[in-house]
Amino acid sequence: MRRLIPSFAVLTLAIAGCGVGEDAGTAGESSEGQLRAVAAVYPLAWMAEEIAPDVEIEFLGSGSAEAHELELTPGQREALETSDVVLYMGDIGYQSQVEDAAGAAGGEIVDVSEVAGEDRMLAASEDAHAHAEEEGGHSEEEEEHAEGEEEHAEEGGHAEEESTEGALDPHVWFDASIMAEVALRTGEAFAAADPDNAETYTGNAERVSEELMASHGEIEQLLSQACQFEEAIVSHAAYGYLLEPFGYTQHAVVGVTSGEAGASGGELAEIVAEIEEEGFEYVLAEPVEGRADAEAVVGETGTEMLDIFPLDVVSEEQMEQGYPALLQEQAEAFSTALNCT
Repeated sequence: MRRLIPSFAVLTLAIAGCGVGEDAGTAGESSEGQLRAVAAVYPLAWMAEEIAPDVEIEFLGSGSAEAHELELTPGQREALETSDVVLYMGDIGYQSQVEDAAGAAGGEIVDVSEVAGEDRMLAASEDAHAHAEEEGGHSEEEEEHAEGEEEHAEEGGHAEEESTEGALDPHVWFDASIMAEVALRTGEAFAAADPDNAETYTGNAERVSEELMASHGEIEQLLSQACQFEEAIVSHAAYGYLLEPFGYTQHAVVGVTSGEAGASGGELAEIVAEIEEEGFEYVLAEPVEGRADAEAVVGETGTEMLDIFPLDVVSEEQMEQGYPALLQEQAEAFSTALNCT
């Protein structure tokens, strides 16, 4: 079984014969030197490993608590600029140093935001309600705190072209259907970087894409059941891509952008009041973002805390599970919180 090994240096991906599949041979051996790739977040590192099992992969977020505004070492910047394939979320103000270095990269680029397209990228918001409302683009609470700010009014709550930096929600990896398309693009990128093994890369990419579409189907079945609630209380507004396709919303302590100040006393009181009014039984909390405020809400309301994970960076134990299984776990946690039956 292959796995990503956490390290600030290069993650060399082990290759065991049982992990690739009969139709997905090894690749990269006919190239002069070893092919190198860089991935900005864990789901992309997992994807690169599955599609190009013989390639040397550097996962930039390895060893970090979270990947927002990742600060690159000189070695990581050099790796980005010189790797044969670079996988990142796109120029959306999520990881500015990564985005700058990717702009100078000479290799093949896999830009997730480009694959998703503007119409499927969700708008970020600074308010606890992390999605833009279909009718206007901001929740009522946002409007109270955003006098004079330009409203995102594009239909469907998606960001407009004039959005400011950081106005797009980067957590696209929670939509497995989009990531299935990213897998195909990743196969194309490796094929272009190493034409001698193009068939292997594209074949592996098709397999990964099918696996992710199967995951999407399982999540759809899970969250399409009759659920008592239409909203979940979360510590960090990272789950719009998981919830919104199925008609659910998130009310978060901390917005999409990591490092934001926690909720004010008034905002926490609002969340507490909503929990008591709606009868929510759970608060979903990440290990870092918004954890302390979520714990305060749980203490005030007597609700139960469910652990969830943003998946941009993961532990070594979680790497053993793999991205699709971790994605399924997050969906199951939300199914519990929404009381789906």
